[in-house]
Parts: sequence; structure tokens; C-alpha cells
Amino acid sequence: MDIKKFLNEHGITPTSLREEIINILSNIEKPISCDELVEQTSANKTTIYRNLTLFEEKNILISSETNRKHFYELAKEAKAYFVCDKCHKMEEITMPNLDKKHVKSVVIKGICDECYK
Repeated sequence: MDIKKFLNEHGITPTSLREEIINILSNIEKPISCDELVEQTSANKTTIYRNLTLFEEKNILISSETNRKHFYELAKEAKAYFVCDKCHKMEEITMPNLDKKHVKSVVIKGICDECYK
């Protein structure tokens, strides 16, 4: 992915930090928290949040929330997750069919089989 071109196409001025964040987000397997982004970059939490907010406003980022903590990923396609109320494990599930809705993400909460026992 040409990250500078990607940012420009979405009306976002490329900076080294923005490019670094997009690079991290494009290589993750599951949503990542702001704290994890802070650990992987040299930026502070406020700066990371400011950029994540910009990315969300430009619709290139999906934000999912569980236990008052947000997790982020690139908005390549709509995503659905099941989050366990006990162990907080986040697992991707099949996206429900919601006709005539422009859904970015769905979070379903409950108790996983491992914690239910």
C-alpha cells in the first residue's frame, strides 16, 4: 500500500506519524488499542487519539468499544465481533446482513463457551 497516496486520497496531510499509524493498522490481525499504538510509536496518547479521531472522521477507521476501551482497525470492510464479558476476548464473527444500512462495525457481547462452564 502506498500510504502517502492513501492519506492524500482521503484528504489527510501525510506526516511521518500518520504514515506510521496507517502502516501499523494495515499489518494487524485484530483491532488494536490506543495504548498499543503508543507502545509501538514514539508519540504520546493525546497525539495518537487526535490522529485516530481524524481517521475516523474521514471514514478510514473502524472503532469498536468494549469495557470502555476502544479498539481500532482500517475500514476495509464492515466487521462484526463477539466480546466476552468475563475474559474480554474479542473474536471476529460473520457480519449480519443488515439491508439498506451502511454499517461499519457490530459488537455483540455475552459470555464465551470457555467462561460459561
